[in-house]
Order: sequence, then C-alpha cells, then structure tokens
Amino acid sequence: MKSSAFFVLFSHLVFTLSAASSQPPTKSVVSYKLIAPLKIDGILSEPLYEKPPITEFTQKDPAEGAPISEKTEMWIAYDEANIYFCGRFYDANPDSIDMTLMRRDKVAESDWLWIYMDPYNDDRTGNYFAVNPGGSICDGTLYNDGWMDDSWDGIWEAESSVDDKGWYTEVRIPFTQLRFNEAENMVWGINLNRDIKRKHEMAFLVMVPKNESGFVSKFADLVGLDGVKPKQRIEILPYLVQKAQYLHHNSNDPFYKDNQYQTSFGGDFKVSIGSNLNLDVTVNPDFGQVEVDPAIVNLTAFENFFEEKRPFFIEGENTFIFGYGGANNNWGFNFSTPTLFYSRRIGRAPQGPLTQAGYADYPSQTRILGASKLTGKINESWSLGVMSAFTEKTEASIQTSNSGLLHETVEPFTHYGVLRSLKEFNSGNQGLGMIFTSVNRNLDNANLSDILSKNAYTYGVDGWTYLDEDEVYALTASVIGSYTHGTKNYLTNLQKQPYRYFQRPDRTYMPLDTNRTSLSGMFSRIMLNKQKGNFYINTALGFATPGFEYNDLGSQWFADRINGHVVTGYRWYEPGKIFRRKSIYVAYNRNSDFEDNISRQGIYTTGSVQFTNWWGLGMNGNYNAKSTSVTLTRGGPKAQIPENYSFSIYGYTDSRNKIIFSPTIGFDKEGFGGFGRSYSVEIEWKPMPPLELTLTPAYEFTNSKYQWVTRFNDAYAQETYGTRYVFATIEHKTVSAEMRLNWSFTPKISLQFYAQPFFTVGDYSGFKQLARSNSAQFDVYGEDNSTISFDEDADAYTVDPDGNGPSEAFTFSNPNFNYKSIRGNAVLRWEVVPGSIFYLVWTHDKVNYEHAGEFDLTRDFTDLWRSEANNVFLAKFSYWFDL
Repeated sequence: MKSSAFFVLFSHLVFTLSAASSQPPTKSVVSYKLIAPLKIDGILSEPLYEKPPITEFTQKDPAEGAPISEKTEMWIAYDEANIYFCGRFYDANPDSIDMTLMRRDKVAESDWLWIYMDPYNDDRTGNYFAVNPGGSICDGTLYNDGWMDDSWDGIWEAESSVDDKGWYTEVRIPFTQLRFNEAENMVWGINLNRDIKRKHEMAFLVMVPKNESGFVSKFADLVGLDGVKPKQRIEILPYLVQKAQYLHHNSNDPFYKDNQYQTSFGGDFKVSIGSNLNLDVTVNPDFGQVEVDPAIVNLTAFENFFEEKRPFFIEGENTFIFGYGGANNNWGFNFSTPTLFYSRRIGRAPQGPLTQAGYADYPSQTRILGASKLTGKINESWSLGVMSAFTEKTEASIQTSNSGLLHETVEPFTHYGVLRSLKEFNSGNQGLGMIFTSVNRNLDNANLSDILSKNAYTYGVDGWTYLDEDEVYALTASVIGSYTHGTKNYLTNLQKQPYRYFQRPDRTYMPLDTNRTSLSGMFSRIMLNKQKGNFYINTALGFATPGFEYNDLGSQWFADRINGHVVTGYRWYEPGKIFRRKSIYVAYNRNSDFEDNISRQGIYTTGSVQFTNWWGLGMNGNYNAKSTSVTLTRGGPKAQIPENYSFSIYGYTDSRNKIIFSPTIGFDKEGFGGFGRSYSVEIEWKPMPPLELTLTPAYEFTNSKYQWVTRFNDAYAQETYGTRYVFATIEHKTVSAEMRLNWSFTPKISLQFYAQPFFTVGDYSGFKQLARSNSAQFDVYGEDNSTISFDEDADAYTVDPDGNGPSEAFTFSNPNFNYKSIRGNAVLRWEVVPGSIFYLVWTHDKVNYEHAGEFDLTRDFTDLWRSEANNVFLAKFSYWFDL
C-alpha cells in the first residue's frame, strides 16, 4: 500500500506540468561566419579580429558582481566544419601569467579560458573546453544543469601564446565532436569564463550568483550559426599492444612462459547517427594503460568498490546516471539511489572455483569480446543511452599429476545490457526517465550455476519537478523493481548475502527459503531539496525491500531498509573581514528494516569556513543512539550496539601556492569501549610549471572490541540458537602513502607516476562470544568456567567455552595478519597527432605477509623490499582515422 500510494503521488507530480517558464537569457552573442579556416597558432592576426569582440565579463570571485579586472576580448566564429573560440587576454602584470603545463584533464590552479556550450539549447546539458597560456587543455560534458564530467575526450585543437601585453589563444572544435539538432538557423547556449590565478579571479560572460542554482539554464544565446551541415562522423581507432610480464612464479609452472609475452589487437569505432546520436563500438579492448587500484584490507563482509578507470566505459557515463536529476544536492545517510550500472562488473575477474588440484593458468580477468554504446539525444529534450557488451566463456587450465592437462570453465559466456532514457518538459522544469538493465548467462556448468544467476533484470522510473515558478524547491523521486532467476542453490546463496541475511535464526520477515528459484524486490525514494538561497533544507524518505537485488550489474551494499532524514543549514556567501564564505548543516537520520529494527538513528553536523586569505577549515560530527544490528553476527541473531560517535576536522591552504597542504584528523568512539583515530595530509608541490608532485601519507589506528572472527555450531549455545559467534578485540594499525607525479614535457607528452606503499597489521586478543541474542553482552574466553589456549606450532587457538571438556572445545586459526604491499605504475603518454596516442607503461607490485600481528615499520619495509616483485611492461599505440 505504501509503495502504491507513493507511485500515484509521484506520477501526479511529474505529469502535472507546471506553468512556470524559464527566464530569458541575459545576453545574446554573435558568431561570425568565415570564408576560410583559421590558422590555429595562438597569434591573432586574421581579419576576424577586426570585428567587434565580446568584452563584458562579470566576476564571481573574489568580488561577486564586479566587472572583470583585466581587459578581455573574445571572438566566436565558424566555417563549414568547425567552430572557433579566440581570445585576447590583456594583463597588467604579464610576468605573473601562469603557464603551467598539465596532462590532459588535470586541472590545477592556473590562468584559464573556459568555454561552455549547450548545443541542444536544452538548458540542461552540454560540453566544456578549457585551455591555459601554456597550451594545457581539458574537456568534458555538462549534465543536470551544471554538473561536470571529465570522462569525455573530444578531438580538437588549441594553441596559446604570451607576450608583454597578455596571452592569446585560438581554439578549433570540429562540429563532428558535438551533438546538436541540425537546423538552417541554430541557436546554442553559450558561456565563457576567464580565470586569473594570482587574483583568484573567475569572471563569466553570464555570472550565476553563488546563492542561485543552475548553470547551463542561465547561458546566453549564441546566434548566427546559419547553414551548418556537418559531415558524417566515422572514426576508427585500432590499437596494437605488446606486453612483457616478469612475475613471481614457481619455476615448475608449465604455464608461465606461454603467458609471459603477449601481443594483442583491437579497436574502437565511432559513428554518428545524424547530428544527435553517437555509436561507439569496441572490439577486444585493452586497458593496460589505466592506473592500478589502491591496496585495501577488507575486514567487513562487504565487497570492495573501485572506481571505473577504463576509457570506453567512463566516456559518457553520466548518460546512464539514474535517480539524481533535477536536484543540485543529494544526501544519503547509509542510503542512496542504487548504482544499477557498475561497469566494472563487465570484464571482472572470473568467479568460478577450481575442482582439481595442480598448476593452474587462472585468468585474472574475463575478456570482453565486444561492447557498444549508443548515446545522445533524439531531440533537445529527450536523451538516450544504450550499452551492450559480451564477455567470453573463460576457462582455466590445470596441469594435474594424474589426469594431465584439464580445462574448467570459470566464467560463462555473458551478455550485459543497459537502456537509459530521459525526457524533459517545460525547459527542464520536469523530467521523467527510465532505466532497464539485464544480465544473461549461458550456464552449462553445475559449479557456476550454484554461484551465478541465470538471468537478472532491473527496471526503474525516475523524475523530478520544480514546485514553484522560481525553481527554489525541487522534488525528485525514483522507483525500481528487480528480478533474479537461477538454481535453488544459487538462490539460497543469494538470500545469505551480507546485505540481506535471510538465514538469521531470529528473522521473522521473509526468512530463508531453500526452494526459491527466483527473487524479486523493489526500491523507492522521494526527496525534497531547496535549490538556492542562504537557508537550506533537504529531506527524503525511501525504502528497499528485502528481496531487492541488483548486484549482477550494479554495486549493491544494502537491502531490507527504510530510511528517512532531514537536513537544514545556512550558507553565508558574502565576504566579511575574516571569512570569505561559511556554512553549517545539521541533520537527523534514521534507518530501520522491515522488522522495525532500528539500525541507525542519530544526529550529523558538518560545517566549513574559508578565510579571506583563501585558506579553509571544515568539520564533520556524528552521533548515533543505541541501535540494533542485524549484520554484526554475519547471518546470526540480532545484537545491540551502544551509542557511538565520531568527529573529524580538515583544512587546506591557498591553492595558488607552490606547496599546498590539506590535512585531515579523525576520531571515533564505538559503543563497546573501542576507539579509532586517523591522520592524513595531502601535500601538493609544484616546483616548476610542468611538474607536480602529490604525496598523501596516512596513519590509522583502530581498537575495536567486537571484530568478527568466526562461528561454530554447538547445541549447548542455546542463548544464540545453537551457534557460538566469536569476536575479538583488534588493534589495527595502517600506514600508507599515495604518491603521484605528473610531468608534462609538452601539452601532448606527459609522464604520470603512481605508487602506494601500504602497511597494515592486525593483532587480535580478548576472544569472546555473543552472550545472548539481541544483547550487547559478550562472554570473554578465559573467564568464569571457559578456557582458551594457544598452540604456537599450529598457530591456532583452542577454546572450551563453558569448561565441560574437550568434547565441546573448538579450534580456529590465529587471525593475526601483517599485510605489506607496494604497487604502482608509470605511464608515458604521447599524442603523436590529434587522436593518435602512444603509451609506454610499467606496472610494479610486491606483497609480503611475514610477522603477523607485529607492527615494526622499519622491519616491515625491509621485508617488503626483499620480496619478489611482479613487473609488467607494455607498449600500446592507437591511431585515429577520421573517414
């Protein structure tokens, strides 16, 4: 009933389109038609520059509303194939012009020209391009009326020059790189922004005040684009990769030499469908040039989440974002709109176990046979995104001592599909969208059918509407349904997942059903957000039913949850004598499940200030009242969690300096008496314009009184349903550092280096068991009648939980650990000609596990340094053909 009532309300709000009309653009600028293409050299000598320029720019910082402090002139022109943006940026102190060289899309404080375009003139989406005096560039897309995504890399040209009067730039962007509705007389949205580093000055053609909302919807009109007929876009990007691997291995491994040197081919294809849609296809893609994932030791029952870094998937990924349109801010509090499309599921490491012992050639990833994406707009208000990918049936080879060479399937042939569409109404005042995802596997292996679904689907509807004519209040909502099908064994395993735990012995709502062959569920959320002004409020209510499942193509971390929150705050945007800006927010939040077990109920506060010298401070504080955990025992009965709290403070220095510090300090206190603290600082050093070094050392210490260890069945454990749930006190120390170097030799040649030394040690003691279900009490082993002993030779503990003798004793391995690693890679990138790139890549990693439970940084570093390393060298060349 709740969900039905919500859906009726949501439908009414979306389909009852308001009469609000968007405000007319504040400005209109003219583009000049050229007879011949401009020479892109950063020298403004052509006749175009005798025409009237754009000169009116308004500051957003540091003096909001004031005219730009340095004279600025810009021209916009076009020919049959390109649009041009050219600028003359005078400067009274030309020696202070910042010419920092940066790799593409690495935006640091500098003098910049930013170009923002809305080619559809839909007031919601667009593209941005930026260039600095040194010739560094970045580009990306705009969505949701101003959110930015740098994953898109267009093929365009820019050249800059500097003299004693200022700096100059010329930019040429082919029409084939943009999506728009072709017409004889087009009108695009346009905005321009000049940044002056030494003044922290940002000046716009159309300046949106800080207490307002929106960005793209405020753009000026770009007129004069008459008779533009872009050519059909057909691009081919084939690649060749040569890889050499020198890995830690057993000298008797028969598979090592066969895999040591590998050559591969593949390619990407781009085809425009009209001027609106773009089709991207990749065949046998290789992503060897992407940065390695950081090291993580996961002591929870949940899966690690890593960001997508593969170019094919990140380009245009905002097209598939679901549930966040309309609102300019979203708050979660252990609840959020699900990530239904987590592209790292495609090509993931195989999941099947091996049933035979011996030397194994087990693939590290599943090969993507091919993938395609169709993205763009059917018209100015209707966007479309379609993705389809196939991964191959993957086999592991096993050399056994008895049966010889065997092959076992470890990942089935699989299809992944996503369809996303969004329709906007009344110039973006309302929107209604849908999403559909599917995973279909060819399961011809019994081992795989027990751990993987046969078919998995999700279907969702989302939308938003502004509630008033001034677009101050936005209402957003989403509804999702899911369906998963598979064998009884698979569905039994699925019901036992850590975000569900249907096997809990005290569960009353939807307990474990071992006869299931399918599982379905539902999610819904509605949120009200105040979009602009000094006073702020945000509130939301949502739920996910216990059977809601989207992990086959999404990234799932919750189900069986009812969530609500209220956030209120105040923002001061006007500079004063001490502060340039400041803000404070306070929130109440509550989570429960469908049995009304309250798993979280607390107060959260956050605030920040920026001083007039451009330094800043911020803080976060969180208090949680006593709660009920249905996950602490990992499938066992409920437990009570006493009240707890946490606090952190962070800061940063002026980003114009050569050395920038951003420290963070955190402290938390758990309800059972444990505590944690963390310290980190990000240090950015720019010793010279083309070189940037970033170092982020961090230290974390946790003393937790209820770290999970294991479970044992025991009929005498009647207070906990015949199972003993074992916990311990853990002293967990982690020292790590992330190091990055970006060295740009020219705007087209750069070296990127990433390294992460990582040391983490866990020392377990004070072993105990949950005393009784739905309590916060533990029985400590070694107290009362229980005993615990440690066998150094076996490295194991033996526990007699109630002193009744060996027949009731159980043994478990020492859980102490000492994990040390260093991993990193270096990437030399050379854009030989526009769109054609040569990579040289070195990837390195070492791992060591000695001295479990003992922390000694000097010794641990020595142990790690002496360990064998894995080294992979790769050369990749891709060439761009524009047909």
